[in-house]
Amino acid sequence: MRAFWAIAKRAFRASGSGGAKASRYAFYAMALSALVVFSMIAAVWVNVVRSWFEQDSYAQRVVVVNATDSFKEYLDKQDFDFIEAVYKEHPYAYDVATFSSMMKQEGSNLVVFFDEHGDILTYYPADKLEHTDDKEAFKAIVLSGFENYIKEKEHIPVYKEAAIEVNYDGLTDPARDSYSDPFLESISFTLIPLLYFIAALYASMIKGTNVIAGAKEQNTFAAILMTPVPRCVIVMGNIMGVWLSAMIPAAVISLPLLCVPKYRAGVFLAFLIMAVLSVFIASLVILISILSSNVITAQTAFLPVFFVFVALCISCMQNPDEFTGIYEFVPLYGQYLGIGRALVGQTNIFALLCSSVVTLLLSFGCVMISVKLLGSERFTVSVMSASDREVLRAKKQAAADARRKTFLTSRCSIFGYKPKSSLNDLSFSLTQLFRPLVLLSVFQLIAMIPPLLMTNGEYLTNIINDLRKVNGVADIITSGSSIIGVLMSTPAFLLSMGLGYILIDLYYCGRVKFIERTPLSSGLGLPRENILRRLLTGAAVGAGMMGFVFLSLLATGQIKVTGFGISADALPLFFSFVFMWLFQGACEEIMFRGYMMPRVAARYGLIPAIAVSAILFCLFHGMNPGFTVLAAVNLILVSVLYALIAYFTDNIWIVCAAHTFWNFTQGNVFGLEVSGNSGNVTLIHTAAGDSINPWISGGAFGPEGGLAVTVATVLGIAIVLFMFRKKLRKGHTNS
Repeated sequence: MRAFWAIAKRAFRASGSGGAKASRYAFYAMALSALVVFSMIAAVWVNVVRSWFEQDSYAQRVVVVNATDSFKEYLDKQDFDFIEAVYKEHPYAYDVATFSSMMKQEGSNLVVFFDEHGDILTYYPADKLEHTDDKEAFKAIVLSGFENYIKEKEHIPVYKEAAIEVNYDGLTDPARDSYSDPFLESISFTLIPLLYFIAALYASMIKGTNVIAGAKEQNTFAAILMTPVPRCVIVMGNIMGVWLSAMIPAAVISLPLLCVPKYRAGVFLAFLIMAVLSVFIASLVILISILSSNVITAQTAFLPVFFVFVALCISCMQNPDEFTGIYEFVPLYGQYLGIGRALVGQTNIFALLCSSVVTLLLSFGCVMISVKLLGSERFTVSVMSASDREVLRAKKQAAADARRKTFLTSRCSIFGYKPKSSLNDLSFSLTQLFRPLVLLSVFQLIAMIPPLLMTNGEYLTNIINDLRKVNGVADIITSGSSIIGVLMSTPAFLLSMGLGYILIDLYYCGRVKFIERTPLSSGLGLPRENILRRLLTGAAVGAGMMGFVFLSLLATGQIKVTGFGISADALPLFFSFVFMWLFQGACEEIMFRGYMMPRVAARYGLIPAIAVSAILFCLFHGMNPGFTVLAAVNLILVSVLYALIAYFTDNIWIVCAAHTFWNFTQGNVFGLEVSGNSGNVTLIHTAAGDSINPWISGGAFGPEGGLAVTVATVLGIAIVLFMFRKKLRKGHTNS
């Protein structure tokens, strides 16, 4: 016991941070941060108090669209003094842009829409939490009352009174009395537990990280371990000292609470709850101190724990009612809610006991781990000399260099690319797979936002009504296709998609140029020489192959020409398609042929590189409508053709232009489906022929799902292999 109390006293009186000290600039930065945080907290509470006093004079302005006569009659009869209704008419239910304009114009934060099916829809800005509260209050008071009003008109029974009424006259209800002041109740569940937690965490961190880690830093801890004192006593003594240090600020916080009559009865219980939690915090900080070699590393390791505790407090502060029930039995949550309930006289004794027992068990686990760690020499005293450590470090560095050299050995060079990444196989594979997936998903999703806001409300209403009928994966794909079909007829969507593809292209160029520090000629296959000639060659290849496919379909009776020309009002849409196809083809080629293929080839060889880029290219089109097995085969063949052209010509300018003109001529010159998507506006108008066969024409997926494209791509691959047969033999030798 003497050793225990001596160690506890030493831990309690510990100060400073060993030999390591933070700079004064760090202190100034922390002080400034604390000032900003407390200023923000003060501003929030001033706003809460101000809104509290102004609540009686508040009137919510609500825009009511397509209001029924019964609703207007209901509002007139009820005469809500806190609701100011502004009546509007609009035919489309999901025209968010129009509703946002209405709210801005009328100075409102809520739109209530009555649709033709009898549903009532609400729209509100999501930038502030109080807008959600306004909407919920409107639903609970006005709309629920309107429901009862309609029932009464239809002679449907409405129960407005409770089945059993309890008369509290002459009785004292502690629960009702304790909640009589909303301001004190709010403080008890927000600010006070937060102060308790932060005070205990800060005091424990300052003391706990200095006792053992500080002794290690000063080279005095080995002497402590040599004393004839059990290691459990060393751990428990330090925990006791840290716990006593944490209870001092807890007591300081508790004293002013005794001056508040509503809190006086629960302050002692709140202090006891904090005492249990401080045991766990002290045990945890001692465990971290044992694992650390100096004070700075211990404090750095404890910071995530500190932030987790604070984040937990903030989550409970948002709405304490959501964290009742099972949360009251969980450590940390149980202590936070227990302090608030103790102050307002609503303690759940059983839940508090359970959370306290579990917290003490966790503390015991930390103690046992700490004792075990003290028994392991590597956590206490270093027995290696400086020379031994240097030899070990050199061996590790040599092993790392050997692994890196293996990864950086190039098996096949495309565009003259030399690998610089030392990722292992799994990391490399996941990176190559998910980078294009993430980029396309993010930028295409962003590209859908402007046209959805600018599209006629009728389109948007029909789209969302279709989505409400979704029951499975097939319905999701069908609905998604219908949405894309609607958007493809709007220039805004095509221009947004084109801008998204430009951003993806810029991302790859910036990554290669500034992160990988590789020239674009070798990193992406974009040399500066003969760009115009290569682009014209690629345009001829893409347009020529699609012309061959078009003539084949026409000759076999799969399609027939029904007209020519574009109307003047369709020209903006036509040129929007030109803009979108121009960068869409380049984007896919940069992703799969320019960036992915040379990196996979350098690690695994030419054939795996072509195969991987082709399969992924196929999979990225697999969700398009009308996708079939033959479509998958054709997409792989097209990808192989483009990969061979890029490899043999040492650039992707040709395949970028070929890809662009393939899509453009297919969708907007010949009027054919492009991978399941319609071109909408074309120079040549075509329709299904009298003897159409989906195996030849491709069906809903377009020519890329039929045998006509199969023949064209196989012929293209054969021609390329014949033209570059000498380089092909050399490539086989290198790989």
